[in-house]
Order: sequence, then structure tokens, then C-alpha cells
Amino acid sequence: MVEDRIPIVEDVPGNPATYGLAPWLLIIVDDDDSVHQATRFALEDFIFEGRQLEIISVYSAKEARAYMTREDGMAVVLLDVVMETETIGLELVKWIRSELENTRVRIVLRTGQPGYAPELQVVRDYDINDYKEKSQMTAGRLEATVYAALRSYRDIVHLEDQTKELSQALRSAEIADRAKTDFIKHMSHEFRTPLNGIIGLSEMIASEALGPIGNPKYKEYGWDIVTSGRHLQTMVERILEFSVSSDESPLTYETFDLNSLIATLLERNDGAKGKVSIRSSSETTTSARIESLLLSADLKATQTMLVNLISNAIKHNPPHCKVRVTARQLQDQGLRVSVIDNGVGIEPAILDRLGDYFNIVRDPYVSGEAGLGLGLVAVKTLIERHGGSIDVKSELGKGTTVNLTFPDGSIVIEPKRPGKHLN
Repeated sequence: MVEDRIPIVEDVPGNPATYGLAPWLLIIVDDDDSVHQATRFALEDFIFEGRQLEIISVYSAKEARAYMTREDGMAVVLLDVVMETETIGLELVKWIRSELENTRVRIVLRTGQPGYAPELQVVRDYDINDYKEKSQMTAGRLEATVYAALRSYRDIVHLEDQTKELSQALRSAEIADRAKTDFIKHMSHEFRTPLNGIIGLSEMIASEALGPIGNPKYKEYGWDIVTSGRHLQTMVERILEFSVSSDESPLTYETFDLNSLIATLLERNDGAKGKVSIRSSSETTTSARIESLLLSADLKATQTMLVNLISNAIKHNPPHCKVRVTARQLQDQGLRVSVIDNGVGIEPAILDRLGDYFNIVRDPYVSGEAGLGLGLVAVKTLIERHGGSIDVKSELGKGTTVNLTFPDGSIVIEPKRPGKHLN
């Protein structure tokens, strides 16, 4: 056994054209000085991708630990098995991978006593990258081994660097997205207050609440302002819904009666009176109709989805169009909510683009959303965040069916709670 000594550092001479490029760091860990000398001689003119080798010689596992703890950037370790003890090399492998947490460096195990460390067992049980017997390690084989090890190390470093860059880009994108969402929320709220004032005062003027305003044209213009204000108000609400649906904050799950929620939403929608019917059923019972469906979901998100779909079906179809809202309990407590109308239907080419971000749609079914197509984007985003899906089927002249499918386990069977209404 050789006594502990200062590691020998030597740059292998090479082509002057390679000077200036950082060398590959190769460490020889072996207690036999002749092995160090032979390795250096074999790799004297070694160059890989225009870079030389910087060879570090250490003569024990203790020296290796000390050097590796304070230095970084090791590319290859040529490691002997038997030094201070018969298995110290294998113990060093575990230390490098587990305690030093270095998975980049390529470890080539070299042994002059294969009986102490059988190849199959070592490769299977230890995180090494190659296994060589010293007696069979010619200069050519050594060079080939180092080439392969460096190529593997280069690819790992490149992959890790790319992963870091992507992670940084993702963090930057997330920060920008949060800033965008906060800005949209703030601006939407800022728009709402003056819009409510404009709409309310315009209604007062148009309805002559404080007395006649004279020329009938003024009254007509007042109603035009009301109509335009409501249109803009709808746009603002859709943008706000879109920003909320894109928010990655956790959903707040609670149990509520879906039938009661739908009924409450219809009561609030003046256009729904006499046009919309509700029906609930179940695949799991013989009853054709059930009075209560307890759903576990985010209440506000569910409300947003239903309001969008029901409003679309009412607003973008002729006055005689009828709308049905059905809720069907599926096997394994899943749920499918369908909004069905017998209206104008949707062009097949447009149907394929529904739900795309900022899709400029010219179809009657969504044109009332100021052409932004944000309503269905919000619905698609929210149902997917619940682990569910949206499916749209339509036929020109016959109508449209939009299915919202909530995942298994969304329906609450026990304990049964009273339905929850919106304020």
C-alpha cells in the first residue's frame, strides 16, 4: 500500500490548436504506480472534440474522497477495486453516487483481481459505467474506453444544461403568466365599475326615468349605448372568466346539489324562461329521473362552465329554439352534463376549432362573444382541471350538443347532504 500523498496533476501534451479549451478531467484511482504511468503513456496524445485530458493521480480511496469533495467537473474515473481493502473501490463507487450525489461522472472499474469483484455481479449491483480487467486493457482498448466514457459524460452534461435552461424558461413563463393573469383581473374589475355606471345611466335616459328627453332620436341613441355597453360588459366578463380558468391555483372542492345550481342559474337568466328544461337521470338505477345529484367539484368553476354553455345555446340560436340541460350519473359515480339545443348547428370546419385560444369565430353559435372564442376556452380549461373532458357534437340545421364529463367519483352518494344554493 502506498502512503497518502498529494495528487499528481498533469496535462497530457497535445496539439497547440487545442490550447484555451478546458481539458477533460480524468482521475486515476489506483495504488499501483506502474498503472498510473502506463495509463498516462497510453493517453499521451488523446484528444476528444478538440480538448485534451487533465489527468489526476490519486493512490487510495481516502485521497480520492478528499480530492472529489473539493473539486468539481470530473468527467471520468478509472478506479481500482482492491486498494486499502479488497472492496474499497466498490465502497468508493457507492460514496460517489450516494453521498457525493455525483451521477454525471463516468466510472470505469479496473481490476487486476477479478475474483474479488466478478463482472456480472458488480455491473448489476453497482452504478458503474464499464468494467475492465487490467490484464486485457491494451492501449487501444483504454483509448476506446475513455472515448466512450467522455461521449457519455458530454451527453449527460448537455442534457442537464438543457434541462436547467428549460426549467429557467418555464419559471420565467410562469412568472409572466401570473403577471398577465393579475393584470387581466385588475383591468377587468377596473372596466366593470364605469361600465355599470354607463349602462345604468343610459337605461335611465333611454327609459326617460326622469321625464321626457325630447327628440326620439335621443331615446334611440340611449338604447344603442345600453346595447353596446352590455356587449362590452359580456366581453369583459368572458376575459375575466378566461383569466380565472387559466389560474393554476388549486380548485376548491365542495359538495353541492347540481340540480339546484342549474335551477338557480336559469332563474337568473332572463332568456332562459320558457326555453330551457332540466332533466337528471342515472345509469346505475332503474329510475328514469332523480331529484338530487350531489356533485363534488369547484362550485364557482362549475357555475362558470354552465353559464357559458347555457348562455351560448340561448343567445346564438333563433327565438323558437329549445334548450335541454341533462345531468346523467355514470358508472363509478362519474357525471355527464349535456346542454342540447335544436338550433342552427355549427359548421364542421368551425367545430374543429372550437376551444382554441383566441380563435376568431364567425359562426352564430359563438359570434356573440365578440369573436374572441374565450367562453369555450374557459369551459375546456376548467373541466380538464377537474380531470374531466368536453365533447361538442353538432349538425347544421339540427342543433348542437355539448357534453361535460366529470371524472369517476364526482358524484357523492353518502353521506347525503342538503343541496347548496347560490346567494
